Amino acid sequence: MSHHSVLVITAALVYFSLVLIWRLIFKKKWMLAWEIASEEMTSKDPTPYLISFIGTLWSSYGVFLILKHIQPKNFTELIAVSLGLWLFIFVGMGAKHYAFAQRSLKAFMLDYGVDLIGLFLVSAILWKHY
Repeated sequence: MSHHSVLVITAALVYFSLVLIWRLIFKKKWMLAWEIASEEMTSKDPTPYLISFIGTLWSSYGVFLILKHIQPKNFTELIAVSLGLWLFIFVGMGAKHYAFAQRSLKAFMLDYGVDLIGLFLVSAILWKHY
């Protein structure tokens, strides 16, 4: 396994762990924002966790490729790239789903706030290792 693969997997594991912690901390607020009753939630189904990990792995690899091509020169540029990815791609594409689902800004930020922090972490782990 190459050094890059190990870094991408490590970044994905950090990101995935962050998402799990985020969900534990904000579970009640998230369920309220999405109008989901606790009876509707089941932790016995591993599918959401598997999909979440695959998504974080895929995202980590995508960030690796983007950083490889952009090659930020310093930490400020790295933060700008991460913030730009979040704002112009994640937020830009995700906003329509929340608009059509008629969900609040609070629901949106609970879902996408973790991605902003996750992008910062993944970018920092992968920076200069391309």
